[in-house]
Amino acid sequence: MKRLFASLLTLSALSLTSACGDDDNTPNNPNPPPTDTTENVSANITQDTTWKAGVTYTLKNYIFVESGTLTIEPGTRILGDQGSALIITRNAKIHAVGTAQAPIVFTSSRPEGSREPGNWGGVVLLGKGRINVAGGENTVEGFFASGNNPLTQYGGGANPDDAHDCGKLNYARIEFAGFELSEDNELNGLTVAGCGSDTDLDYIQVHMGADDGVEFFGGSANLKHAVVTQADDDSLDYDLGYNGKIQFFIAQQNAVVGNFGIEASGNKNDNAATPRSAPEIWNATFIGSGRPAGTSPAQSGMVFNTGAGGKLNNVIVAHFADLAVDVSGTASAALWNAATPELYLRNTFFWNNRGDTVSIPAAPNPTVDAGGNITNPDVSNFNEPERVLASALNNRVVDPQLTDATHLTAPNFMPVAGSPALNPDSAATPPAGFDTSARFVGAVGTTNWLAGWTAFPQD
Repeated sequence: MKRLFASLLTLSALSLTSACGDDDNTPNNPNPPPTDTTENVSANITQDTTWKAGVTYTLKNYIFVESGTLTIEPGTRILGDQGSALIITRNAKIHAVGTAQAPIVFTSSRPEGSREPGNWGGVVLLGKGRINVAGGENTVEGFFASGNNPLTQYGGGANPDDAHDCGKLNYARIEFAGFELSEDNELNGLTVAGCGSDTDLDYIQVHMGADDGVEFFGGSANLKHAVVTQADDDSLDYDLGYNGKIQFFIAQQNAVVGNFGIEASGNKNDNAATPRSAPEIWNATFIGSGRPAGTSPAQSGMVFNTGAGGKLNNVIVAHFADLAVDVSGTASAALWNAATPELYLRNTFFWNNRGDTVSIPAAPNPTVDAGGNITNPDVSNFNEPERVLASALNNRVVDPQLTDATHLTAPNFMPVAGSPALNPDSAATPPAGFDTSARFVGAVGTTNWLAGWTAFPQD
């Protein structure tokens, strides 16, 4: 959640020379057709409303859907001005269901060629689900907490609704979003706070956001077929007791910005708070920038801290400059060590993290005194190479042989023919509640579910 700042001029000059001109990787008409009709949106929404295909809507400020359902038709384009965002409050819903041929696009209102991360605020969904804070309610990040504005509150209080339906967001792209209101108080590309299991999030791309790609604050909303490309901070961030299901998730970093593929936190004020943040994740691909280790910013595959867990299966973690996995602190380490663990990785491929093609880097968590002297070289006492690569977990250091996963403008995350990621013996069968046919490692098997609706513009 901490914002990493980088020169946008450096970003625009980033070399993209590898694998240029690969037409097979270019999405098929990913943008809706141009429209002649425009409409500015500057007032909150208080009743059932439909945004129609053929109209371009421009958000002029924070737009709160206070009640009713906001329906967005396939192919609709929504532009965000600086200082704008779309917020679905606890008493409202969104029904934004695009198609592969006509995705719904949320993007910057600036002209193509001058768009940048942080041009607008992104999409926020607020629900009445369970969160692990005192009182069961909170003010979502990106807004001032003074006055406890009910429009920015999430969580179900003393009577949480674990199934609370925040609506549907399908076949949607969110581009150039996210910004910092104050330190550690930022909007992300997609913020999902306290939403329940009836919420439908499927086929979503968050591209070039100024903070995290997708962040869950508690709740149990599920996510499928999601891709986060070139986020300034973390690709997937979750905390405050998030317990949803995620399947088919992709994260990709560039060499200029980006921190963790996953930052998993519990409750930073109370590491023992329950429920634990411990989603179940199947079939995910986390791709680092391949930048040399030890240069800024630090980029790592995943970190679990402040009592957070996560149950990860059939995952690829490759090309991160620094760490592959960091189990940070005693509270998260205890979840790995428990008789019924709430933190583990199984059937996972690691490759070329900090340049290592034999093992994975250790991630000691030292403590220091007021004078800067190390008082404990590793307070978590968790040896990542030894514990994560234990034979019983079926995790390996092996090249997943992806087609072109590090290409920034036309990536292809599919394994090549003969890749070990496609060998069903390398993977486990997902349980009920997931796509049980996904007997492969990583987010993509032999069908490229990104084709036709994703896009990777640089500006």
